[in-house]
Amino acid sequence: MRWTVICGFPPVAFCLLAGCRTTKDVLDDYERDIVSGRYEQASAEVSERADGGGADLLMWQLLAGSAKYLADDRAEAIRRFDLAEDAIADNARRGAAAAAAGASFAMVANDRVLPYTGAGQDHIFACLYKAVDYMVDGRTEAARTELNRAAQRQDNWLDDRRREIAAARERLRRDADAYMRKNNAERPGEGAADRALADPGFTGAVKSRCGYDPASSGRLESLSAADYTNAYVLYVRGVFRWINGDGGAADAIAAAAEIKPGNALLRADAAAARAGERPSGAVWVFIEDGLGPCREEWRLDLPFVLIPYLNRFILYAGMALPYLRYRAAGAAAYSVSAGGASAAATELEDVDRLMKTEFDVYMRGALTREITRTVVKAGVQVALGVVAENTDDDNTRIALKCSQLAAAAWAASVTVADLRCWSAAPKKVYAARVPRPRDGRVAVACGGETVRVTVPPGNSMIFVRKTAPTAPAVVKAASFRR
Repeated sequence: MRWTVICGFPPVAFCLLAGCRTTKDVLDDYERDIVSGRYEQASAEVSERADGGGADLLMWQLLAGSAKYLADDRAEAIRRFDLAEDAIADNARRGAAAAAAGASFAMVANDRVLPYTGAGQDHIFACLYKAVDYMVDGRTEAARTELNRAAQRQDNWLDDRRREIAAARERLRRDADAYMRKNNAERPGEGAADRALADPGFTGAVKSRCGYDPASSGRLESLSAADYTNAYVLYVRGVFRWINGDGGAADAIAAAAEIKPGNALLRADAAAARAGERPSGAVWVFIEDGLGPCREEWRLDLPFVLIPYLNRFILYAGMALPYLRYRAAGAAAYSVSAGGASAAATELEDVDRLMKTEFDVYMRGALTREITRTVVKAGVQVALGVVAENTDDDNTRIALKCSQLAAAAWAASVTVADLRCWSAAPKKVYAARVPRPRDGRVAVACGGETVRVTVPPGNSMIFVRKTAPTAPAVVKAASFRR
């Protein structure tokens, strides 16, 4: 029987007997509630977990804020997103990797010991959703501030990713050295990960299962701005500034148009804003469709041929990696009707694509870390096994063998993928612009569901969220009389 099974049983059995709920259990229940339109119910457990603090505080606050946003509990949604931003600032101030855990060699276990710092899109959407709720409440200045902060988060995206990668790499190096010294084992050379990543069988399996190519995916130096820039946020900020007579509106809309050169709506608005036109009686409709990808776990063994040790002493050499599960669209198509005219909503942003970029960047560091962990944990098993085989004292040999078994059992029990993610992101975003009809009535067709909004004279921005075909659409409307 393989050690993967033997050593994996105790923690699983304990959880089943104790009735404890894992992070994955909570995320799965949250998804079921969101796709069923039970937004208040979705907020309950994640809010409790957010209030409890801990390494996953940011994720729980983001999920709680998202559920409250969908439930249109605007005050609580804003409060939760504010607390999420406090956690983001705290992580940045302390350094996420430096705060991984109080225990020594913590990162030899898995990436779950790191505080959840969120991906760049997490930070961007938190500001955007606060801005939308502020708009709906008529708090224009607060909305302006949040949109500016969202744009700043976007500008910081590359630098933030570089810092996170470097910090995690250094923390693992220190912890691996400490773990090996404690067990009198020899630290493997840096070539261990290189050997695995040069093996076509191993990398081919990773590419097939995780959708990640170790040879090319996630290289920061190879990314273009279009790979990670959220045109949706740029466009919302530009339209908001245009409507309210703020400076920089044309530049913001033009930046979105540059990212999405095929979008006629962006090109038309960018040209009009640059020409100095002022919108009058215009209605912009932004539709967030479906749910973006979430993470699942894939477990595999690192081939012994890639491990630079005496393999007969290795009892366990498993790995666990995440992969993305893509979720269904909320509707097949969207259109907007007003005053007897109809316009199809066109794709503004593919959030799945942005999240895949974030995932690939994460995986570039995570895969190397996981290989290194596997080799380091195998090295300790080998060191203990070699000493046990070469000792003449029976009691010492038994003690060393027990230590070797314990090292393998610990390695198996902590081999888990980091499945934490902000699972409330949209899948895609669509947009349309229509003139305000005389009666102010605007209808948005979301597949088999139609939502109707009446907007007052002036310019308006309507935000629609359709998380799944089984969930009712959420509608938020903000009007500006300027």
